[in-house]
Amino acid sequence: MRVSAKIMADNIKANLAKQSTGLIKTQMMLASGKRINRLSDDHIGIGKVLGYRSTLSTINQYRENITDAQTRVEYTETILGQIHDLLRDAKHIASNPGLADNTPFAQEIEDIRDQALGLANSKYGKDYLFSGHLSGTPAFDTATFAYNGDGGSHRVAIGEGITVELEADGSQMFIESGDNLFQVLDDLEAALTADDPLAIRATVDPLERIGDRIQIARSGLATDYKRLEATNDHWIGFANSVETMRSNVEDADITKTAIDMQVQQTAYEVLLATAAQVVQPTLVDFLR
Repeated sequence: MRVSAKIMADNIKANLAKQSTGLIKTQMMLASGKRINRLSDDHIGIGKVLGYRSTLSTINQYRENITDAQTRVEYTETILGQIHDLLRDAKHIASNPGLADNTPFAQEIEDIRDQALGLANSKYGKDYLFSGHLSGTPAFDTATFAYNGDGGSHRVAIGEGITVELEADGSQMFIESGDNLFQVLDDLEAALTADDPLAIRATVDPLERIGDRIQIARSGLATDYKRLEATNDHWIGFANSVETMRSNVEDADITKTAIDMQVQQTAYEVLLATAAQVVQPTLVDFLR
């Protein structure tokens, strides 16, 4: 059966279109580095990729939460350390008052009290660190030294249904057995001003107890930090595994793709040359 020029031309056009489509797809893979660039490339694979991306996004959010919590813990620890140092200085003065005029010591204690009170009312971002859930309110009144916060903690989501509670209740750090650190310092200042040895020494034990309380809080923060660190390490490892799975499905093998493109390019050029040789005589025959 004689093949007409039109049928032959149509076949050539179809083969050229098929080769061209394959070449364009390979070029796109090489340019993007992705095996899947459109839904039609792999219906099943694109569903997996979207799932992996969602998982990675969730992991990234947990890691951001952890990083912020670690920064908060470090900042809180620094503040508590500074307050503990101030308290130690105050306790030294209370344990070794002057024999004559204690006015300079009284002034020093006033400065210590004001510094400690300012640190206890520190902010992390827009929130007061030691006010519990009432983070928009300063933890302690600067006049009466009363605690203005509540017993709430700062909760951080670090996993599916998993939270870490960071201590944020200032009354658990600066008040012990009814003794308010700032009131004790105020009493010590008054006792030094009045040169009252008994009243001066009466502040030593409360300062000691509050200092121990602060150290307990710092120890708790160290435990929280280690947990955050371990959880972050877990998420790093898991994210790497998920990323590998995503890459195996979505990303192209660049070396293989480059070779495929070269092969397809050569095949396309051969087809063009063949088409030119076949079509030209056919047209001549047609004209005859």
